Amino acid sequence: MTMFYRSALAVLVSLSLAACGGSDDNSEVTNPDPAPEIPAPVEPLPTEQVALQIGDNTLQALRESVVVNDIDGAPARVELEVFKGLPYANAARFVHSELATLATVSDATSFGNACPQNRTTIQAQSEDCLNLNIWRPENTTASESLPVYVFIHGGDFEVGSGSDPLVQGDNVVAQGAIDGKPFIAVTINYRLGILGSYWQDGSKTPEGGNFGLGDQKRALQWVNENIDLFGGNPNNVTLIGQGAGAMSVGILQQSQTQDNITGSFFQRAIMQSNPYGFDYKSYGQAQTFNGKLAQYNTELYQTESLAELSLTELLAVQSKATGLVSTVGTWSGIDCIDTDNLVGSGLCFANKLDSEITPQHHLKPFAPYIEYRAKAFLKPEISGYHLTTQPAQTEYTVPTVVGFNSDDGATTSFLPSLTSLIPTIIELIKEMNEAPEGIEPSAQAIQTWLASQDNLAQLGQRLMQLTPAQVAAQVDLGDMLPGSAYEAIVKFFFGLGNSELANKLLALTDYAPNDESQLSGAAANMAQFNQLANEMLFSGPARIKAKQTSDNGLVASTLYQFDYQASFNSWTIYNEEENIYLGDLIKSISCIGKVCSGAELPFIFNKPYNLAGSRVKPSNKDSELMSKMSRVWFSDELFADNQYDTATDNVVVIDSNIETVTSWDKTKHSGVDPKLRNGRLTGLENLGLLLGYFNK
Repeated sequence: MTMFYRSALAVLVSLSLAACGGSDDNSEVTNPDPAPEIPAPVEPLPTEQVALQIGDNTLQALRESVVVNDIDGAPARVELEVFKGLPYANAARFVHSELATLATVSDATSFGNACPQNRTTIQAQSEDCLNLNIWRPENTTASESLPVYVFIHGGDFEVGSGSDPLVQGDNVVAQGAIDGKPFIAVTINYRLGILGSYWQDGSKTPEGGNFGLGDQKRALQWVNENIDLFGGNPNNVTLIGQGAGAMSVGILQQSQTQDNITGSFFQRAIMQSNPYGFDYKSYGQAQTFNGKLAQYNTELYQTESLAELSLTELLAVQSKATGLVSTVGTWSGIDCIDTDNLVGSGLCFANKLDSEITPQHHLKPFAPYIEYRAKAFLKPEISGYHLTTQPAQTEYTVPTVVGFNSDDGATTSFLPSLTSLIPTIIELIKEMNEAPEGIEPSAQAIQTWLASQDNLAQLGQRLMQLTPAQVAAQVDLGDMLPGSAYEAIVKFFFGLGNSELANKLLALTDYAPNDESQLSGAAANMAQFNQLANEMLFSGPARIKAKQTSDNGLVASTLYQFDYQASFNSWTIYNEEENIYLGDLIKSISCIGKVCSGAELPFIFNKPYNLAGSRVKPSNKDSELMSKMSRVWFSDELFADNQYDTATDNVVVIDSNIETVTSWDKTKHSGVDPKLRNGRLTGLENLGLLLGYFNK
């Protein structure tokens, strides 16, 4: 025993004796209290393969055991039955999926393939990826008619899967079982990237090219037709989505479609961080982007046909399309510039200003596109099939919980605000990591260094110390940039064709440019831009949608704000190999000390993982909220209590506690500008600035 521990033990003994009125002499102690017994830790049992009768089928499934805390905080072991990798549909490349039958399935003991993406995934990737997973309490029978929750993962329509560790349903289903509120959880895959959204000529292919949306509908149809065999109620399905998944839920709610499933395949909805202010590609813009993909394909493989490429080649084309250089070029209009063809450059740029509502769709290039096209000269009307109008201009059709994280905008606004700093970021990492002069550190070394929260915090501080001159030196826009980089970013973000809206925003004290010659001014501008993006894309539009449901009384809605900053960073780099995805890197940096999109997922699923699927170590405070919030999320009370009312502006705020705040906008967001003092969102709405660009 070391001197430290002997000393500490002596102090503890002395304190104990003093507390009991005793002393440290050798007098005999009579009838001492027995030492309390330390209970044996509760451990999960080994996973077992079991044969379960599902309708007329015998499925090989898994009996899994998890340990979760009960309502009183005591650990309890719960047995579950899990069905993994169930195929719900089949699809060829660039063809809409067709429903699969359960009768052909016999093995559900391992997760299925992940859909192809430019990230490392735990499961193998294949175009044969349309599968889903089901978690239910042990010994559930077909007659129980349990509530069903179906989750659609996020990832900008480019990455993710329903088998990611963070969104697996084991812990929440176990909690429901021990709380006496059993339910079934389902997670799904759907096609991503080019394979999920690829423009089709609507006059020849009426169903269009939003293949990922079609996949989601087939998954919900499969659940509707089969979940009763697993003990679920097909008439009590809650559809949940986060990020791109929430955007999908918003689209699937639409009744303005030729494949309307709302109310029949799901009866309630939860949307976590749906940017209702997002401007989806039009039919014509999707067609133009299709031409870009053909151009990239020709450059790489000397052919315009994506159908002929191998999967590896297809993902290489997608990687080029989503690279930061390509994305910045299409977003800003720089890709129009051709010094050898100034007339053509001018026409390209003029067409961009005339045809775009905003350039936002370039930031999520594989989000679904609007399939409707109005009749024009020599152009027949295209009626569209899955998505026919901007989701912001539609109403909820089922009871809905909608909300946002306090810093959702940080991962959306990162590109225009930080793209120009990429070389500096890499150089700073090298410098702070003390890389030898002239030797480039490996991607693995950079990633390992970035895994440290302390290193990320230092890097964030260093980025904020860059001078405007250092920033301007990396932005090659010449005379196109106004004097203030912040002002330019705001105008580019909402589109140069929306200069009137941008000027009105910049005229408000809360968003006016600060002097960038001072470090504090540059930092304030960055914070203002993130706040502006959050309020214009996320919180403001979400509140408008909630007000619409309150005012028209058709369906109920609940509005929430997730404002809890965990002890761990939910954002990190996705891959663990030799390629650094700079977009992910910069998003991770952008989220230092913020509550970004996806930060709520560990608390909703009660899973100690980050977005990359790596385990994290929650603090006691984190764990308490994880247990509490996950129970609230998968409950009827989430919908029944605290329904939004315009008159009271009542919002569920999730911080260390979960509480309802009335007069929320005025209380939480009172502005400096006189027009915003009753709440910034109220002021922006009254000025016609929220969602105003859709009226262009």
